Amino acid sequence: MIGFCGEVKRATRRQKLAGAFYGYLLELAWNGGFFKERPDSDYSTYQRSGHLGLARVLRSPDVDFLVSPYSYGFRGLGGDGPSMLPAESARLHGKLVLIEDDTRTHTDPADTNYGQARNLAESSAILKRNFAGAAARGQGLWWAGWKIDTAKEPAFLGLLKAFQRLGAFTLSLDRRPSSEVAVVIDDESLYYESVKNSLDLSLIFEQRLWGLPRLGAPFDTYLLCDLLEKDCPPYKLYVFLNPFRLDGGRRSALEKIVRRDRRVALWIYAPGLIRDDLSLENMRDLTGIRFGMGEQPWGPWVHLTDLGHPITRGLPQETSWGTDSKLAPLFHVDDPGARELGQVVYSQGNCKPGFAVKDFPEWTSVYSAAPNLPAPVLRGIARHAGVHIYSDAGDVLYASRQLLGVHTAAGGRRVFRLPAAVEVVHDLFEDKRVAAEAAEFEVSLAPASTSLFFTGDGAAMTASR
Repeated sequence: MIGFCGEVKRATRRQKLAGAFYGYLLELAWNGGFFKERPDSDYSTYQRSGHLGLARVLRSPDVDFLVSPYSYGFRGLGGDGPSMLPAESARLHGKLVLIEDDTRTHTDPADTNYGQARNLAESSAILKRNFAGAAARGQGLWWAGWKIDTAKEPAFLGLLKAFQRLGAFTLSLDRRPSSEVAVVIDDESLYYESVKNSLDLSLIFEQRLWGLPRLGAPFDTYLLCDLLEKDCPPYKLYVFLNPFRLDGGRRSALEKIVRRDRRVALWIYAPGLIRDDLSLENMRDLTGIRFGMGEQPWGPWVHLTDLGHPITRGLPQETSWGTDSKLAPLFHVDDPGARELGQVVYSQGNCKPGFAVKDFPEWTSVYSAAPNLPAPVLRGIARHAGVHIYSDAGDVLYASRQLLGVHTAAGGRRVFRLPAAVEVVHDLFEDKRVAAEAAEFEVSLAPASTSLFFTGDGAAMTASR
């Protein structure tokens, strides 16, 4: 791929952009068998897809952009439509992230594998959701013309014109990242896993699509190597999905990032397990927490036992999370200096401390023995880290310095809290003023709908008219 892009750059005297569909590191835990040539399987495509060269591709000066369809994991109403790439890593390297929107709208032939919107209202809500997400993240977007057929549905033409107009407007806005949460995936650790998808399906794929988008705050996605080697902005909360294999140099670099300024690190399953050897001491060295281990394969589930800590306060006591896939080995907290917030059920009903927090003078370490933490738990961790929460409602939410997008299945009254007061809040899809001189605003959202709000100074809004 790098070679092909290099040929394009040489043939065009570097006057044309070159790129490809590549880098699907947040998606490849599932093995769908494109175009029905094979059924879904229990095997991941990570280790044999060719996409684990992303770090090398991002470093190439000949690659200008990377493309992916939006995730196939949860495309329906209430779902999210993100890029399959760790997009902020691409931004760090000066690459443009593009999304192909191939939504199966209500005008499509029935597609039992991929599903489809049932009517114009659903199609519009999904297309608006994907646009709002791309706009808030500073990404590019195109629509697969054979999926959004204006001849079959004339209303699509007006929608596409609105997207074009609003897209041009967002180019004038401050699109620098403003998230306070970083979500980190390690490509190197994937080489040390089984080729089964029993872990990564819930740890990476489902976590990205279910809990994180409903957190109530925006988040950025990175390759671990870029977090360690590039000049990343500081974050209040770091969610480490899979840093299983870390050598001494990477451990030291990670400690310098996390263990300062009262930052919070969330570790899941087996952080730091492998160095030159495999040991619990390696996990303690990275997280500051002591662990125990069980070897019987089991599907670990965490349930809450302490509802008095700021992270868990207000959560229903029946809150639980995990996976039914059998994992081995399994881990639990064995540290009297850590506060147990929940227990992990594994190995024939054996319950051990599996959700815990440990405070240090300069940072906080949080650990979950089971993957796929739900949004309310993530929100509690984020709030404990000092992350600004825009909404507690559990809708899919996107935010940048001057844009706020929300996609809701249920609809209803919503109150959104902004990081600071702004001159104007304007509903961009409805083209109407919502609030002025406000640090929070209230709206009523229709069920199965998407809204995109401008939150900034009045002059910018007036100039766009």
